Amino acid sequence: WVYGVNGVRNGMAASVMILGLTFRNNLKMMLLCAVLAASLHKSMMLLAAALQAGENLLPNGSFDEGGKEALHWEKTDNLTSFWRNDGQRGRILELDTRPDRKQVLAYWKERKRNPDVSAPKAVIPEEPLKSIGSNEGTALDSMLLDVKPGQDYKLSVDYRGAGTPFVWIKGFMIHPKRKTLTDCYQTRLAPPGGAADRWRSCSITFRPTPQTVKMKVRIYAYWPAGVYWFDNVRLEEITPAEAAELRRKRAETEEKNVN
Repeated sequence: WVYGVNGVRNGMAASVMILGLTFRNNLKMMLLCAVLAASLHKSMMLLAAALQAGENLLPNGSFDEGGKEALHWEKTDNLTSFWRNDGQRGRILELDTRPDRKQVLAYWKERKRNPDVSAPKAVIPEEPLKSIGSNEGTALDSMLLDVKPGQDYKLSVDYRGAGTPFVWIKGFMIHPKRKTLTDCYQTRLAPPGGAADRWRSCSITFRPTPQTVKMKVRIYAYWPAGVYWFDNVRLEEITPAEAAELRRKRAETEEKNVN
């Protein structure tokens, strides 16, 4: 009887844990299932610990926390950047680089003067070279994060769109004279474009320069003029061995694409 009951509990817990794994794009549901599974059978604590491995250093990388705006991210301008609901994925970021450049620049200028100004209805020029995507592009920044000296990191993102956007890491140092933050480091993840209706996951590894004390993520899109979607931005600490393996896999992928 004891062994039978234990087997039933183990099976139930494993089923709940497997259910949690299906919520890869919803971290809250995944962790909830992991906690419930561990409460049904303690052996699931090993898998629950594995789920929490690779902690995301970027607060609200899924964009799901917050009300009208996502916590720990800049506010969208509702002309070139928007928060959208994508069903199973929850909240995602949409960047639209099609609007007329002159309209966007005028709106951005007014928005600096009056942050509460309402966004105008987008004017989409017939000539794409007149779009904001042909010049400045549009972007959204995360909050500033602390940097560990000599630490290897992994940046990853889910992306959907036909063009190739950039997900930047912008690093900052303390200016020796002004004692304020100033640019000192940058690298970027460039997810390859593809079918506009298919999500893809991409990642890079990087190690900021020794003088870098702060960093942030900047999600950026420009050309070709179009609509770009992003979700599940992750920033993780990894070991030098993991960084080397990630670089090796990326090199193999790039070589296959060339051939």
